[in-house]
Amino acid sequence: MPEQDASASEQRKLKKKRYLRINIFFFIVFICFVALILRLGLVQIVYGEDYRKEVERTEDIIISNPVPRGKIYDRNGLVIVDNLPMNAITYTKFQKTTSKEMIQTAERLSKILELEEKDTEVKERDLKDYWITTRPEKAAKKITEKELKDPKLEDKDRYDRQIERITEKDLKEISQEELEIAAIFRNMNAGYALTPQIIKKNATEDEFSQVSEQLAVLPNVDITTDWNRDYPHKEIFRSVLGKVSSSTDGLPQERLDYFLSRGYNRNDRVGLSQLELYYEDLLHGKKAKIKNITDKGGTLLETETISEGERGKDLILSIDFELQIEIEKIIEEELRKEKARSPYADRAFLVMMNPYTGEVLSMAGKQLVRKNGKFEMNDFALGNVNTQYVMGSSIKGATILAGLQSGAISRSTVFYDGGPKSLYFSGTEPKGSASSSIGSIGIAGALKKSSNVYMF
Repeated sequence: MPEQDASASEQRKLKKKRYLRINIFFFIVFICFVALILRLGLVQIVYGEDYRKEVERTEDIIISNPVPRGKIYDRNGLVIVDNLPMNAITYTKFQKTTSKEMIQTAERLSKILELEEKDTEVKERDLKDYWITTRPEKAAKKITEKELKDPKLEDKDRYDRQIERITEKDLKEISQEELEIAAIFRNMNAGYALTPQIIKKNATEDEFSQVSEQLAVLPNVDITTDWNRDYPHKEIFRSVLGKVSSSTDGLPQERLDYFLSRGYNRNDRVGLSQLELYYEDLLHGKKAKIKNITDKGGTLLETETISEGERGKDLILSIDFELQIEIEKIIEEELRKEKARSPYADRAFLVMMNPYTGEVLSMAGKQLVRKNGKFEMNDFALGNVNTQYVMGSSIKGATILAGLQSGAISRSTVFYDGGPKSLYFSGTEPKGSASSSIGSIGIAGALKKSSNVYMF
């Protein structure tokens, strides 16, 4: 009997433990359900509005539009470098815009716009991009089934392989008419998304009006006013003024990082040389800033102007341009005369400065260049500073100054110049002036007659 009682007691204890474990399990399950309900309530009630806003969240994309460069004037307010306004047709690529849609727009534009021959020249890579877009079935065959299923390959990798496998025979399928469409398509893809790209500048009034009338069927196309650098005086002083890149060339490759770090776009026009380059920061101006508001899918919702921008600052030179023009005429006349006497005479320079301030009033230079059997007169004003020559008698002014400063001579010093070989130094050949005997001369006479004897 005692053994039976002990056995029954143990069973009761086991049953209590089992019930306890079951109750603990159900309690844990209950707690989990409560936590889940609380979490759902927190997500839907407390943070529901925040999550809804996140789904409807928009993105602000700020782009910068270029402004006209500053003008360049001479000391009297005469315009030397100006900006010439012109009609332009632009295209803005949006993030959701497909290549197929762009091709359709390019086809419509090709029927309106007449591009110059140089503008229809398309590089091989651009033609391949066009070929893939316009011939998707043939392009798809350039990728094998194995490559399509390969998880290691991304879409970009497959596209690069398609590009590599396009042959010359494939490109010959592109007709002459399609080349203009391909050129327009290339210009559409030239820059960043949401940044207007120029399709054609200097559009005719007829082209401008036709595009304006058909904007409803030309998505993302717009009409605007662009500008080109204008030089009213043609080639006069051009070598010093420098050059500006075109919107097609954009930023020079050798200084790409420099300009990008300063907020430039790749297709911005910048100074490439001389004054245009040296004063780039001033002439470039402050670009207009536009904020494009898009949804998460890239659809444009709203456009807001942040800053209208500011045209580049004007540059006023010390040059007197009317004086520059007259001096260049004289140089041309004298250079042609000298060329007739000496076959080696091919260039001439003249710099005129204000002796009291050091301002350069004129810096002229001309060079005779043979072209197609004839000599042409080119502007070579820059040759005053970037070419080297024996100074010759032009140093005599500095020689006089050195003599006065050192006390070797005074303003009243007079020497006798007996002409060629009239001056003797021990152990050297006789020296003298190039012309015949000049006689007794002071400083003014020595400079006027270019006296070698006086300088010695």
